[in-house]
This record gives sequence, C-alpha cells and structure tokens, in this order.
Amino acid sequence: MIKLTHLHKEYRTKKGTVIGVDNVNLTVHKGAIYGIVGYSGAGKSSVLRCINLLERPTSGEVLVDGVNLMSLSTSELRLARQKIGMIFQHFHLISSKTVFDNVAFALKAAGKPASVIGQRVQELLQLVGLADKADNYPAQLSGGQKQRVGIARALANDPQVLLCDEPTSALDPMTTQSILTLLREINQTLGLTIVLITHEMDVVKDLCHQVAIMNNGKVIEEGSVYDIFANPEQPLTKEFVQNSLEFKLPQKLWDKRDPNGKIVKVMFKNEAAEQAIIYEMLKAIPVKANIIHGKIDYIGDKPLGMFIMEVTGDIHEIEHALKFLVDQSCGVEEVVTNE
Repeated sequence: MIKLTHLHKEYRTKKGTVIGVDNVNLTVHKGAIYGIVGYSGAGKSSVLRCINLLERPTSGEVLVDGVNLMSLSTSELRLARQKIGMIFQHFHLISSKTVFDNVAFALKAAGKPASVIGQRVQELLQLVGLADKADNYPAQLSGGQKQRVGIARALANDPQVLLCDEPTSALDPMTTQSILTLLREINQTLGLTIVLITHEMDVVKDLCHQVAIMNNGKVIEEGSVYDIFANPEQPLTKEFVQNSLEFKLPQKLWDKRDPNGKIVKVMFKNEAAEQAIIYEMLKAIPVKANIIHGKIDYIGDKPLGMFIMEVTGDIHEIEHALKFLVDQSCGVEEVVTNE
C-alpha cells in the first residue's frame, strides 16, 4: 500500500517559490491501478516522483508498505527503490546498448550475479513479448517496443510498485491499447500496485480502478473510476469526462431542435444501463423522446449508459418524464448550449 500524507513540494526559482504539490493526501491499496489525471503543470508528475523520492518532498510523509521513505538513510533508500519500478514517457533507453543489455542494466545496478541476469532478462523479454528482440538496439524498435523494453527493465528487480509517467502519450492509439493491455496483465498476474499519471481520461477509463484529479498542485476530486465517470462533481472533472465521452452534438442536430422541447443528457448507471427505462417512461407519460446520441460503455465490468435525447410535449409532462428518470436512479442534466 502507498500512503501519501500532507505531501507538500516547493520549488525555488528566480521568481520566487513555486508550490508544485499542495497538501496532497492519497491512499493506493495493494494491487490497485491508480490513475492521477491533470493538465500540464497540475502537479501530477511531482507527486509521482515523490513516491520514490526522485524528488524529495518539502514536507509530509511517503509510506510504502508501512515504511516512511522520508526516514530512510541513503543506503536504505537505494534498497527500497529496487522495489519501486518506473517507466517513462520517452522510454529513457541507452541507445548504445542492446535490448538485452538495457534490461540487464537494472539487474547489474542491483548487484545481481551474471548467472542470474541472463535467465531473468530472458524471462522478462518473454513476458513483454520481445523474446526475439534481445540483440536489437533501441533505434531498431518501434515506440511500442521501446516502451515494452522500459517495462521489462522496470520489472527486473521484482518490484512491488510500478510508477508510470505518461507511459502512452508518445504512442499511437493502437499501440497505446497494446501497452495498456500489457500493464493490465502485469497487474493481474504479478499483483503489482500501479500508479499511472496521464492527461488522457480514456487511459484511466480503460485501465485504472481508482483516479484522482489534480489542479494547481491539489487533488480536487478522487474516487473509483466508475463513480468519477458517472458522477463528476468538479467543473474540471466534468470537462475531462465530457472530452472522453464525446457528448457534443453535430451542429445541424442542435439547430433542428424543437424550441418547445428540452435536450437532456441522461446517464444510466449500473443495472439501469441494461433496462428499458426510456420505453417505460414513454409508456407511462405522454411525451415524445428522440435519442440523438448515445452508447453504453463498460468501465471494468459495470455498464454506464450515456444518451442525449430531445423530449417534446406539454411542459408539465416533460418535467414529469424527467422526474421519472431521476426516480429510476438516472442522472439527468438539461443541455442548454452546444459548446
């Protein structure tokens, strides 16, 4: 388990003190995949680097499996870091070394004997799907293959925690999915705790169990990925979710809306996403409903239905219909602008 308590990080600059991390409290349970989301400058990278003390917090505590890393000596911290692997956005491979030697580098640094290194490297390359690339150099690899080497290197010393610094932002969408699948498999088979930072909510939706949203060094909202998508509270969180779910209507549909009706966004959560609630509403209440955009996403194994529909009819009946949806545990929000 990772526990950050009152984590605070300041940077000294020529223009004065800049607060990078502002009193952050987070708990990441063992075996979880925890996402930290924010735009550039939000403080998410600083939080990640404080977990293994690549950046030393100004104040606060960093506990990994109950050990406060802030209290360790230099030699003790070096040993503790061997159990915290890290992968990077731009891979950070040594261009003059082969794939084999890049992975072996972490084992040599930990003082492992040569008799152990060879077998361990082959196991890791097999795990990440690069068993046939051991003698290749980084320049001969695709971006996805380079990241797989980075993952193998991070796993070399059997870490308990894997820190991922924007691991897919330099990759194309198809390669991103393959890396996310690999991280999911590693989490499930090895039981690793994974902390991942990203500015892409789709990555969080596809991979993570829990998520924290950061802005200006603070955590402004956190919870299970499903709950954050189904019930975002902060304006920034709603922006991230909306960008991921693509709720904006084509302008021609917006222009053709009935001025006497209402355009509403409806979220069908949990079991409601698999029930005929709209049918029941129309059967019970004399309104018309035209679904103009919608889909059902699965976050983990839980369905989340998202629809935009135009409801027309008598204004009182429209209000009655919308209340019916709310009573069925649906989230209902009137759309008053197409921005």
